[in-house]
Amino acid sequence: MLGADLGCAHVITFAPRLFVERVQPPPAEDEDLRVVDALLRQFLWPSMRDGGGARVFNRVRLKRDGAVLPYRILVCPLVAADPGAGFLAALRTQEQEPFADADLSILAATAPRLWRSLQSRLDAATGLLSWPAFEEELSRHIRPRPNTSVVYANLDQMHVINDMLGFGAGDEVIRRVGRLWHEQLPPQDAVATHLSGDRFAAVLFGHTLNQARAWCEQTREAIAALAFDDMQPGITASFGVVAVPGGHPVQHALAAAETACRVAKDRGRNRVEIYDIGDHTMIRRHEAVRESRALVDALEGDRLALHAQSIVALAPQARPYHYEILVRIQDIDGEFVSIAGFLDAAERYQVLERLDRWVVSNAVRSLAPAAAQLRALGASFSLNVTGQSLSQPEFADFLRTEIKRHDIPPGLLDFELTEIAAARNVNATRRFIARMAEIGSRVALDDFGTGVSSLVHLKDLDVFRIKIDGKFVRDILHNSRSRALIRALVQIADELGLDTVAEFVEDAAIAAGVRELGVHYAQGYFYSRARLLDDIVGELCAAIPAAIPVAVPAPRPAATA
Repeated sequence: MLGADLGCAHVITFAPRLFVERVQPPPAEDEDLRVVDALLRQFLWPSMRDGGGARVFNRVRLKRDGAVLPYRILVCPLVAADPGAGFLAALRTQEQEPFADADLSILAATAPRLWRSLQSRLDAATGLLSWPAFEEELSRHIRPRPNTSVVYANLDQMHVINDMLGFGAGDEVIRRVGRLWHEQLPPQDAVATHLSGDRFAAVLFGHTLNQARAWCEQTREAIAALAFDDMQPGITASFGVVAVPGGHPVQHALAAAETACRVAKDRGRNRVEIYDIGDHTMIRRHEAVRESRALVDALEGDRLALHAQSIVALAPQARPYHYEILVRIQDIDGEFVSIAGFLDAAERYQVLERLDRWVVSNAVRSLAPAAAQLRALGASFSLNVTGQSLSQPEFADFLRTEIKRHDIPPGLLDFELTEIAAARNVNATRRFIARMAEIGSRVALDDFGTGVSSLVHLKDLDVFRIKIDGKFVRDILHNSRSRALIRALVQIADELGLDTVAEFVEDAAIAAGVRELGVHYAQGYFYSRARLLDDIVGELCAAIPAAIPVAVPAPRPAATA
């Protein structure tokens, strides 16, 4: 350690281009902190920036007639040929021995190695700090400044650039914007990072909310003025800004700044929004950000679990042993809760395809050990596919690969699309149905009856089942129109050779009502609640006749909260 080698009270590293400002160890007293901060800004940086080389200062005054500072100083540039890159300084108290030429040699040998190490913390594409380095600098910043503001920025409609011009063009936009972001930042009093993709963040120390807003407006205009070949009307960005109260962690404020940025997008893009805790739009967006992050945390923290709910045969000719696979989140108390409350936020923040892939991978892994035996029993399982996954052609390839890799036999695994998701992109839905048919999997329409021109979808899409939306089923006993609609759907489905399922069958009276109307299957709490998929697979294996060999899946460790 340099401090120990030189017997120093403090070591200062200052590299403004790399957003580095460190004092190690940090001053313990406020007065000492103010002295070190003044020494850095009023003496060391001005003298080194103007071309000063390595030198020793055993007595320093900030003013000609001022008091001698309580430190002896050893300082050298980080890059000898570029004084503006920053400096490395060692501080001893006046009670310690004066620095000597041998000490200066140690410092000068350390500086180039330190510079190379600091450069490695930068994001290669933008020249901004990587996220770990950004967090490190926030924890080390020592400025005794009362005002701090956090900025979050997101480029607008980058997916359009990637779709129309390719990812190479998108990468060039990220590079150019990152360099501009770096140039726009104050030379001191700021740290910035390229979060990922088209997202950036900065912390502006010593900046009031109005000063931070002015910086955002200036940067927003500079981004809009960038010229890119073949890009019309060009690139814009949305900004969110929040002030950080004294004593509050800067990292927590980043979520609020992100919320404000989302509101800026909702309100037209290419604008700056200040986080306002009383703004109802901000409140909704903040909640959505929190929910999407909770879902990502559950994905990354192994706190998701697959459950399944039985779909019960009502008609004599209907097949038994059918289940819908569902995903649950394990909360901090170890209880499994429905994921339904997270789905809107997950859709807004593009988490659904990642969730779908997790569900598929874990479902086929659970079914694979006894897949052939389950199929011999006549069992089948259905998985939900979201609209985000449906719109990605490679998702069908992923499904096919997973199913083939785990030897899932045809007919064991089917898929459900909501009617609304299918209607949004009929061509993509047709392609998906065809790709699944090639491997023996079928597709059902879920929440049927909620979309516009529902019957048209039965004509255009080769599905094998419709699941009647629960809002019609729930009031079947009290609403003659709901009964008439279900009766008509069953008749049409019978003519087309399709199965029908009534969702949300919650009591005996509703169960009798849908049976009377000729519905083939029913699903709901009256019959069963969702249970762990592995438990259901184990029960089905136990029901298989002894003549059929069974490979019982090995139990997996329970997810921890």
